Amino acid sequence: MRTAARLLWVYLAGALCSCAAPAPRVSPVAPEGATPVGPFLPEARALFEGCTPVPDRADSRLYRCDGVTVWLTEREGLTPEQALTEAQARITERLGPGATVVEEALPLAGSPWPAVRVEACEPEDCRAAGYASAVTGTLGRVRQVGCVVQAPVRPLLARCLELMESLASNGSPEGETLGREALLVPPRLPWRALAVPDGCLLAASTARAGRIRCEGASLSWSLYEPAQSQVTERWRSQSVAELVDALPGAGPVEEVPCRLENLDTRCARFTVPSSEGPLLVWAAAVTWEDRALFAACSHRASEPPYPAVCNGAFTLP
Repeated sequence: MRTAARLLWVYLAGALCSCAAPAPRVSPVAPEGATPVGPFLPEARALFEGCTPVPDRADSRLYRCDGVTVWLTEREGLTPEQALTEAQARITERLGPGATVVEEALPLAGSPWPAVRVEACEPEDCRAAGYASAVTGTLGRVRQVGCVVQAPVRPLLARCLELMESLASNGSPEGETLGREALLVPPRLPWRALAVPDGCLLAASTARAGRIRCEGASLSWSLYEPAQSQVTERWRSQSVAELVDALPGAGPVEEVPCRLENLDTRCARFTVPSSEGPLLVWAAAVTWEDRALFAACSHRASEPPYPAVCNGAFTLP
């Protein structure tokens, strides 16, 4: 599977068990995630103003911040050098072929740490750029931090570095534990259990988000409560934009009617190239009682929509 497909599966991944279990209460996430007052810790609110959490892994958080995308991953069993190599691969795959890499050092968490600056530039201007680094964290873990900015690149790089420094020094601005202890098994939506097709792999499952990955198909979802329509729309827009930016070669986004959890809505639909033919991605958000749900489902464009891995979450109207 080539780069675009691998990256798609990084964002849309996991294997689920259909075991019945009491529905866990989803941890409250204040709807003001796109405003200065939350769900971030009080000391992080001013810096993360305008940032929207976007679905990622159980050990990783990603934030879309008005032209800047920044992420934090808590890695176990890696040296800082190995973690930097992994972080560099993530950012260079995101920026696509032709990106240039420059090694340097960044002042993070009170010390200079090896880092890389990655740029995707034409002779006239840069369409994107970013940084990646890794610092020693807590509990024997290494914190990978990275950010990517879109054009105009130069004015946004200072904010990119400021957000990276906060993540490297303080960890999650939401105060969440990142790692295996945050996993919920079996994963499920608050209102129903999910099933897993044979051959799928568990990538993430927390009270807020989950992912399923299968060969040629995938599903991801994320929740917050209490739902508010304007915040949900921004959350959906930012999440779709993040998916598109993270997948080199992604086609234009169409808005089409669909149903998510049996609720009428509109899906953002686009294609991503892969070695086995284009993949079709569907993404939508709805409000279910007091919660908002964002979900994305992908499959080979040559096959019928919504394979088993999507658990019936999406249907055609």
